[in-house]
Amino acid sequence: MTKSNFNDSPNAGKNSSSGIWGFLIPLLLAALILGILFLPSSLGDASSLLVLAGRFHPLILHFPIVIIILTAVFVLIGRHQPAFTHPTLVKVLLTLGCFTAFGSAVAGYLLFASENYTGETVQNHLYGGILTGLGICLTTAYYFYQDGKSNEAAKNPVFITLLLLTNWALAYTSHIGGSLTHGQDFLSEPLSHLLPRSTVALKPQEELLVYEDVIHTILNSKCLNCHNDNKTKGDLLMTTHDQLLKAGKSGKFALVPGNPAESEMLVRVHLPVSDDERMPPEGKPGLIEEEIKLITYWIENGAEKELPIIRLLDDASIATTLQTLLPKVQLAQQRMSLEREAFDKVVAELDKLALKLNVQIERDPEAEGSFFRLRMNFPPKRFSNAELLELEPYFAYFSSVSLASADISDDELFFIAKMANLQRLFVQKTRIDGSGLPYFHTHQKLETLNISFTPLIPGNIFHLLDIPQLKQVYIFGTPVKLDIIQALQTYRPDITFHIEEGPLFQ
Repeated sequence: MTKSNFNDSPNAGKNSSSGIWGFLIPLLLAALILGILFLPSSLGDASSLLVLAGRFHPLILHFPIVIIILTAVFVLIGRHQPAFTHPTLVKVLLTLGCFTAFGSAVAGYLLFASENYTGETVQNHLYGGILTGLGICLTTAYYFYQDGKSNEAAKNPVFITLLLLTNWALAYTSHIGGSLTHGQDFLSEPLSHLLPRSTVALKPQEELLVYEDVIHTILNSKCLNCHNDNKTKGDLLMTTHDQLLKAGKSGKFALVPGNPAESEMLVRVHLPVSDDERMPPEGKPGLIEEEIKLITYWIENGAEKELPIIRLLDDASIATTLQTLLPKVQLAQQRMSLEREAFDKVVAELDKLALKLNVQIERDPEAEGSFFRLRMNFPPKRFSNAELLELEPYFAYFSSVSLASADISDDELFFIAKMANLQRLFVQKTRIDGSGLPYFHTHQKLETLNISFTPLIPGNIFHLLDIPQLKQVYIFGTPVKLDIIQALQTYRPDITFHIEEGPLFQ
């Protein structure tokens, strides 16, 4: 009996050359991909050609993604339909997977190193890409090796295991890539809506109270974003029953038990939408008819804090309205409870990051909703691109950012512009020259910008004209001349340009 070797198959004479190359080339590509780990993490001032090659990474990476997944699908289907695992078809897919994975890995490295990306997420994406490239190359080499010995190489358990592990590495790398582009929960956030979620234990109906379990929930949904401990519009707090009984800045009482006509919270609800005093203001969800009817009934009957719902259910004039509202109120309670859980988790995580980065992160009293403001400590410590990227998973929570005297330039404005809810940005005494201002052209919330004492290039200041919601700009101590500012004011009279240093934060 002769010893089995690589060429022992019915087609050995015909395919020995292609089989050897099919085995060796993937191993060579695997070695080259692995070698990326030993290349420098930064290419300094890389040539434009290398930068261009790196920017092809988002285009190239889709080819290995499709090929690796398609190969796994064909192999699994092939267990029942052998035509899907014809050796020629599998070899072509695997070979294409190797070369496109190699091209994607090289382009990814050039993008990473030529444009000086930093941060743990970027590093993990690079490592994931290398792992995926190694996986498909080793899977291909093993398939060609087995094909030289057996006509059923696609059914080999080691080959199938390698292919599935490669798909796992691909899924991990794709998730990290999505996180870099769209935020950390790009894939997990919609998935969370499909999975069973925790629920709030609901009290029996006979234990429910009108104010605590219904009225307060309604106010929480529609009013408390402007009348809470962090933001008290008109000096009116609405977070507790006792606070509702106090007068606001106008001297009028939100709640006058027994008198809906004198209760300001109802008076303003009934004002025309165009009236500046109407609550809530235009553009924000107002009270629906059933909610207004219930609140009116409650006030007419004394606005008791401990009034049980069971008493209202015995009153035909309000029972139907209450029965209609209860399911909606209970759903709102579920939603608010889950939001509180998620927000409490974010607060704890941001507290740890603030300590680590030596910055201040606290609730923003000027913002409507659950948002934070970021401030530098003084004297300021190091804060640059690396520190900014550590905050990236929480960008959506920031409404005010002050990075005065930080080591940032226009490159960092690319990331700051991803803070979709940012309303106020203070970057005075930084290296910003204005070339990064176009990143804010699609930003829908930025209203205040302080760029005093920066090396602002006069021509770049015209980018401010295209920031849609901008209202206040502080521009003291920059090379921009007064005549340019006057020209800007002509084109955008809704923007006020302050020739003063301005605040460090608000």
